Amino acid sequence: MEHFSFKNNDGVEYEVIFRKPDKRHFGGDCDGICTPPDSLDPKIHISPNLTTQTQLNTSIHEFTHSFFWNKSEKEVAHFANTLSRFLFNHCGWRLPDAAKAKVAKRKWKK
Repeated sequence: MEHFSFKNNDGVEYEVIFRKPDKRHFGGDCDGICTPPDSLDPKIHISPNLTTQTQLNTSIHEFTHSFFWNKSEKEVAHFANTLSRFLFNHCGWRLPDAAKAKVAKRKWKK
């Protein structure tokens, strides 16, 4: 997948990168990370090595942080879990086959 950029409600531009967050910088073993909106170059990192359901949940979770930075982790997780469960289980959301192929191709390039 190509990089994606967007602006949050405050006009802060974020870049979305499908790369596992580096635990040396972000600590722990996480699936995604959203850097603070006041950082020099705000980014969202999402691991490409996730199931489609976890990738959906992680994307919603990190995008929510970018728009609502002051919300607690518990509030963000509750929202992301609820929305991703609805989209994946109720609506049948799935990555298109072309996107799955790009993710798989990136895994082998490492």
